[in-house]
Amino acid sequence: MNEFEKQQTFAKWEALLRKPSKVTESREFPTWEVVSKRNIQFEYIPQKSSVSNVISFFRKPIGLSLVGGSALSLAAALVFVFLLNPSNSNQSEVANASVVKTSNAIVSPLKVIVSSVKGKVSVLPEGSSHPVALVKNYQLVSGDIIITDGNSQSDIDFETGSWMRITPNSEVILDRIEKTEDAQTQKFSVKKGKLFASVSKLSKDSQFIVQAGEHLTQVRGTVFSVQFDGTLEVVAVREGSVSVGDLILSSKQQTIVKLGENPISVASLSVKEDKELKAFQTQSILARESKLYEEHARLELVRLEDGTEYRGVILGQSETHLHFQGLDGLIEIPIQKILETEKIR
Repeated sequence: MNEFEKQQTFAKWEALLRKPSKVTESREFPTWEVVSKRNIQFEYIPQKSSVSNVISFFRKPIGLSLVGGSALSLAAALVFVFLLNPSNSNQSEVANASVVKTSNAIVSPLKVIVSSVKGKVSVLPEGSSHPVALVKNYQLVSGDIIITDGNSQSDIDFETGSWMRITPNSEVILDRIEKTEDAQTQKFSVKKGKLFASVSKLSKDSQFIVQAGEHLTQVRGTVFSVQFDGTLEVVAVREGSVSVGDLILSSKQQTIVKLGENPISVASLSVKEDKELKAFQTQSILARESKLYEEHARLELVRLEDGTEYRGVILGQSETHLHFQGLDGLIEIPIQKILETEKIR
């Protein structure tokens, strides 16, 4: 039997099911009013049990019609829920509201991958007391601790487009790296050593926070570094702005804070720090471009009429926008604003 014959057979069966049988058409069925007024023919008295406290509404009295039994069961259930224990109704509403609220903010791990490892670098996984060697493409999770030896470092790639480098002789805890549908939370603690970070622009409710010593460094999108030796904390900014406690640092600024003191002074970025941050920024851009090239076997440049340039991969286009995978993630570029596109490699 081919597909067409199957469909015809199914159609015939459906037509027969929709048509009442002759026996059904010849009988008269009592109305609901009549059924509801009928007396129960046999009294049903369940055996008493001193052990079981389970109440069941699925047993039907012998001889009771199907419609009457369903109505009595439903009525008993409603009486039990709303009359015998009305407080459960409110509790259920609160519980349901809590479930809805939770489901609207489902938390999942943020994808954070080790991009490169130089020298001896180890990770102490969450809940473990035995560090293991950190390798490329290792996926980090909240609670992991990264430890670098002398002359060792590791680069970390975030699915948000951010990039981090942990330098030699450092210990950094990934306190929270998670996301919801609308925001990402990225929190770290520098126990010792130094990290560089290039943070892509964050959404309104997202966070990128680094704690070193007693102070939190909060970022909205910038290139910066945080260093801590147990006594002194140094926060330096190359681009954008960060807050260190109540102090705001802008581009080309840094602050040095002693343990037990509040950050109050702002200084110009030192030549050494500026050189290191610039090198890190360039290397992170090249690393992200190389990653895109490995994934798509091409790399392109999109230049807009206002001079803005985007480096990445063109994934496709609609009638109005170009779908583009940039260094900071997926973006939609209005076609009417594009001046030209160019293949980089």
